[in-house]
Amino acid sequence: MALLNKIGQVLTSDITKDFKFSKKNKPDDDLKLTFVDQLKKRRSIYELGKRVHYSQAYLSEMLQAAVRSCPSAYNSQSTRIVVLFADSHYKFWELVKQVQRQHVPTHIYEGAEIKLNQCAAAYGTILFYEDQAVIQQLQKKMPLNAEDFPIWSEQTSGMAQFAVWTALADSGLGASLQHYNPQIDTLVAEHFDIEKSWLLRAQLCFGSIEQAAKEKLEQQDQHFFKVLG
Repeated sequence: MALLNKIGQVLTSDITKDFKFSKKNKPDDDLKLTFVDQLKKRRSIYELGKRVHYSQAYLSEMLQAAVRSCPSAYNSQSTRIVVLFADSHYKFWELVKQVQRQHVPTHIYEGAEIKLNQCAAAYGTILFYEDQAVIQQLQKKMPLNAEDFPIWSEQTSGMAQFAVWTALADSGLGASLQHYNPQIDTLVAEHFDIEKSWLLRAQLCFGSIEQAAKEKLEQQDQHFFKVLG
């Protein structure tokens, strides 16, 4: 895939030798897109469906490759992902509903359930974790940077989320990032037998784009950027 090749070149990271899914043929116009153009494809898509023509094996390898291509402090590689398809995907969102019913007032939950049903209507869900055991080992090894490693871990997770999200967009799929943690952490960990040292950071549901994102209103660059000579 064009985007993954560019990510690998920019980050000078090796893709595992076992990564062997085939590239899909793309129109010439798509091949001419720059790396930044590819990044702009990533938008929050809330109307998602199950009309996905890629195999689960193909998607799994693509998502793993996107995460492997991301940098991490001291090459810690602390990010862990759990990819949920079919019954596992459906069950995850049922668990989220169960927790939300317990913590959200009834009159508010009625509206929240609409959003949860949108997530459940997607094709799959990716859970992003950070392995706290890795972070603790690095803290012991480099005590002078002990306070920094949790921060760097969050940065690592953010880059992995962005890379995966953009890779999905490059494949013509939509996605939206959710954060129902930490309330759901224990129930989800118990159901899916998640390692105790893994800390849930985000959930990304993805699928076919049933309704495109609205045009984004860009604010003036001078409010965000400074260029100094």
